[in-house]
Amino acid sequence: MRKTLVILLMVFTGTVCAQVVNIENRRVNDGTYGFSGALDMTLSAQRQKDVLVTVHFKPLIQFKFNGKRDFHFKEADVRDTAQKGGTPKPDRNKHLLLLINDLKYTGAKKNTYANFGMSHLRYAYRIGNSGWKWESYTQIQYNQLLLQKVRTLLGTGLRTKIADISPVDGGSVRRAARLFAGTSLFYEYEEINYTDRPMEFNNTVRWSTYLSTYMNFKYFEFSSSTYIQPNIATFKDYRVSGDYVLLVRISDPFSIKFNFSHFYDSRPPETVIPHTYSITTGFVYRLDNFKIDLDKWEERRLRKAGKID
Repeated sequence: MRKTLVILLMVFTGTVCAQVVNIENRRVNDGTYGFSGALDMTLSAQRQKDVLVTVHFKPLIQFKFNGKRDFHFKEADVRDTAQKGGTPKPDRNKHLLLLINDLKYTGAKKNTYANFGMSHLRYAYRIGNSGWKWESYTQIQYNQLLLQKVRTLLGTGLRTKIADISPVDGGSVRRAARLFAGTSLFYEYEEINYTDRPMEFNNTVRWSTYLSTYMNFKYFEFSSSTYIQPNIATFKDYRVSGDYVLLVRISDPFSIKFNFSHFYDSRPPETVIPHTYSITTGFVYRLDNFKIDLDKWEERRLRKAGKID
């Protein structure tokens, strides 16, 4: 029984924190162009009384492209760029398509501890050559632990880059600070599948606002995303979630990582707790500067073979 409670607590915390999808930490670096993404899949099995199996699949695809007007510049933009001694370049990241999926199942022979899935599609259009983007998105998901048979949403809004500080000559090459903010309205439809009463149907319009930060300096790296999503009809019904990651550098490749995530729902379904959080710690060892000098490798091999002095 105690082992079952521990398993449920671990799975439940991670599952509820995923109720609000953190898009900011899923975006691929803004400098990318064309297709990019990742295929993240985890399979695990643990033998207790029964075999506990976990399958977690998180594919991500991002596509940034130009559009038809990439190489058409206003005469004023060309003249202004030329006066500054530069060459006008097309905005290679005018449009963005982002597809995120997250599927997880944890269960044993007779019990299911977690069963949820989510698919999120987002389109963003950069307004002019500014830091403003107009975004539209849709999402569908289900979550057994939240009694959620299905949840769908459709929304649109704005995102802007508030600050972007890059390294300066003579300073740390890692120095960087970025700040983003976004706001949107989305329609939410949800079906709550209770076991002891008829199914509940919810139709809601929510206002979603978020603040995303990234700071990278000589001895630490910090990123955060905070979401607030009140119900437009009654602001007493709101959700708050956040994800915060701190990397403390011990040496050039080695860092200690701290991660804190939380989710709060002021009006959750009955039997579902309103506030959950998770705290994790670990380490990161970067292989960015790892390389093998093939010339020295070959020289060492020949010397051992007695072919050179």
